[in-house]
Amino acid sequence: MIDDSQSLNLVQGLYYFDQSLQKWSECPHIPLTSDDPIIPSSSETCLPERCHFVTWNILFDYYQSTLIHSQQRYQGILNTLKSVLPDMICLQEVTKTFLNLLLNQLWFQQNNYYIIIMKSTFNTDVEKSYGQLMIMKNFRPRSFSICPLDLEEDDNGKSATTRKPKIIKELIIARFGLSAEVTIDLVNLHLHSDLARNSTEKRSQTLNNLFQTMKTHNYMLIGDFNFGDAHSKEQNILSTYENDIHDLWKQVYCLDQVRYFDFIHKRSLTLCI
Repeated sequence: MIDDSQSLNLVQGLYYFDQSLQKWSECPHIPLTSDDPIIPSSSETCLPERCHFVTWNILFDYYQSTLIHSQQRYQGILNTLKSVLPDMICLQEVTKTFLNLLLNQLWFQQNNYYIIIMKSTFNTDVEKSYGQLMIMKNFRPRSFSICPLDLEEDDNGKSATTRKPKIIKELIIARFGLSAEVTIDLVNLHLHSDLARNSTEKRSQTLNNLFQTMKTHNYMLIGDFNFGDAHSKEQNILSTYENDIHDLWKQVYCLDQVRYFDFIHKRSLTLCI
C-alpha cells in the first residue's frame, strides 16, 4: 500500500482523484473571506436536491489500539462508507493512518469524491495529531476555511517559544449553493470531550461564538458535539437560540432505540433515547 500522505506531499486543502493521472491532485479554492456572495453558485458547487449526510467520530487509535480493535474497526468503517456512498461525509478524529487507508480505496477514487483535508490529520510535527475531513461526492465547495475552534491559553502558562507543539482544535467551514442564488455553510466540528479541562465552558463558548458570528442565515453544524440532554449549560444555550437553530437529530431520528457495537467489550449494546 502506498503511503499517500507522503507520496502526495500533502498540504492542507481540497483534493480530488484525477482519473487521467491516477492520483490525488489539489484543487484551487478560495477562502470564505474572499467569497463574493453576488457571484452565483455553479452546478458543481451546489448540494444535490436530496443529500445523504454521514457524520462519524471514527475514534483515533493512539491509545489502546489493540483493545479497541483499530485495524478491524477502520476496515469496518470503510466498508460501511463504501456500501452507502454518501453525498456528504464529515469525519472526526482522523489520523494519518486512516487517511492513508481512505485515499487508497478504489471505491473512493472511482466515485468522484472531493475531500477537504485538515493539516492535523497528517501533521507529524505534533504528537498524536488528529483532525477532521469533509468529503463530497460529485460536488465541491465554492469556498471554505479551516479555523480555530476556540482561543485557549496554554495549560502551563508557557510562552509560544518555550512550549511544545500541541493539538489546536479546528473546524472546517465550507460554503455550497442551495441554488444558484442561495448558499449554505456546512461546519464540521469536534467539540471538547468531558476529559478536557473546563470542557463545559469550552463547549458553551464555542457554541455561543458560532451562533453569534455565522455570517449567513443558512448553516448547518455537523460533527461530534460531546454533550447530551444531561449537559444543562449547553442545553440552555440551545434553548436560548431555539427560534434560530434546530436540533435535526431530534427532528429526523425519531427512534426509540439506537444500537452500536462496543469494540472494547465485544458486545452489542442498546441506547434508549
